[in-house]
Amino acid sequence: MTKPHILVLGGGEDQLPAYHEARRLGYGVIGVDQRPDALGAAAADLFLCMTTRAPGEIAARIGHLDVAAVISPASDAAQESVAELSRILGTPYQPAPDAVRASVDKGYFHAVLERVGLPGYGHLRSADPVELRLAAATLSLPLIVKPNDSSGSKGVQVVADPAALPAALAEARAYSFSGEVIVEEMLLGRHLSAEAFLRDGKLATTAVTERATTGAPHMITTTHTVPAELTPATEIRLRSMIMDICVALGHTDGPVNFDFVVDRTEEIRFIEMGARLGGNGMPLLVQHAYGINTYEAALRLALGQDFDLAPRHVKKTALHILTTDTDGVLRTVDGEDAVRALPQTAELRLFAGPGSQVRRYTQAGHKLGYLLLVADSYAELRAAQAKAQSLLRFGVEPAAPAPARHPEPLTEKVR
Repeated sequence: MTKPHILVLGGGEDQLPAYHEARRLGYGVIGVDQRPDALGAAAADLFLCMTTRAPGEIAARIGHLDVAAVISPASDAAQESVAELSRILGTPYQPAPDAVRASVDKGYFHAVLERVGLPGYGHLRSADPVELRLAAATLSLPLIVKPNDSSGSKGVQVVADPAALPAALAEARAYSFSGEVIVEEMLLGRHLSAEAFLRDGKLATTAVTERATTGAPHMITTTHTVPAELTPATEIRLRSMIMDICVALGHTDGPVNFDFVVDRTEEIRFIEMGARLGGNGMPLLVQHAYGINTYEAALRLALGQDFDLAPRHVKKTALHILTTDTDGVLRTVDGEDAVRALPQTAELRLFAGPGSQVRRYTQAGHKLGYLLLVADSYAELRAAQAKAQSLLRFGVEPAAPAPARHPEPLTEKVR
């Protein structure tokens, strides 16, 4: 391997397009993922089956290769490694440290919002379950409980009953790398996302999406629709607030995404951010809606090259995340050809086929695929979504129930 390589941390469905884009630009690809069956394993020139959170070990393993850039789309957990590997390998783009921290530390992001003077809401971050339970008693129900430093909706739960809080805290802590959990008041209103890209300290492009979720208890994204229907005043205020945050973090170039809520008074409250390309197919959504290839732009930025963010068009586009509510083995996929034949279907990507082990949709990593639809009106888009959902069916053979656990003798529980 003599040609320069792009190092891609992560090998899932949201990193895979970066592998293909790097190869299209003439680079070799080094992939890193701890899952031996990750999609990137077959797409990389060199695949390292290991955690993305060990930058020193990764650098030692690839020290003999020419690495031109480091990137990790859609993964907050890998952003600290992207920054460290960029420093170790001396690649052209160095992420802003505070932007990296705000991506991986939700409590710090809250502190940044407060420093900038943007609207906040009740929250507390701690590794102490007692402190968290005491704080929760002072906040308004329902609450959101989540790991402070994880992504992909892992360990996130809505808690409406105080009796459910200890179990929710324990689950969130299990998914936290630091052991810290954050408890927040649940925001009511429209859930939206912004997929932005900065260039020379200015917003070069911003795609604002209307976000549908599974609802309680996990609140996982199911659909993004773009462009979101915002009043001009709200959109102008949103862009100004995004710039205020980015200036505070020193983030002058590159992708950044935000989840936020707009309430009935048009107040904007930010939930979290990531200084990287968004997950859940957001770059694909931007490409179909605006004709902008943000994978290429992010790679060229990391390489120190010029990049193009000029929109080619504006189309009403929806990205529907395909899921199942059953753990088991995928046996059949019905209606695939019929969905592909719909005039509104721009793209259908399936990440699992017959024989695959699949999981019910309790976190973002359990998705089965993406369906992208493009239409001339929101009404046509919604009709196409309904039609596609009626056609596409996943036949899942449920997993065998886990063996029953016999209760311990009562005498073992007496202290």
